[in-house]
Amino acid sequence: MNKKRMHHFYVKTPVGKITIIFQKNPFLLETILLPDKEKNIPVDSIYIDLPGEKGGADKIKKITLLIHDALNGRNIQPPWDVMFLDGFTALQKAVYRQTVKIPLGSLSTYRKIAEAIGRPGAYRFVGTTLAKNPFPILIPCHRVIRSDNKIGGFGGGIALKQRLIQQEASAGLL
Repeated sequence: MNKKRMHHFYVKTPVGKITIIFQKNPFLLETILLPDKEKNIPVDSIYIDLPGEKGGADKIKKITLLIHDALNGRNIQPPWDVMFLDGFTALQKAVYRQTVKIPLGSLSTYRKIAEAIGRPGAYRFVGTTLAKNPFPILIPCHRVIRSDNKIGGFGGGIALKQRLIQQEASAGLL
């Protein structure tokens, strides 16, 4: 079996240390780990990308800037061309693409996302798919709540989801 050599890069943000996991050649963004989530990655599959190494520094800088822009209340467009989504179905990808359409400073519901992708009864599927979101912040699943206006789940924990929503609200975005 041919294993991919994975690299990681830490980004200091206002919400804590975010880890970017990527492959260099060709560059593919594998996942973004929210604070305290790196314990879920097998240590033997992670290597540090040393400064000055070719094969990803410019692209990592772009991803880092996108994360900072998103956390600072700026509209971003995810870099779909480098986001590794091969393990997801067309319907799951539709959920991610619909979630990205939620305007900055707005909230939607699992049900509305399900309706928007043409599967009105699949709101639990939407929730399960967003729970597997490999690119939080870039795919703003924190903007999706339950139909009863309760917060719902979040891979980074409920407290972080509330903080991200409040951050957008305090910036006058909600």
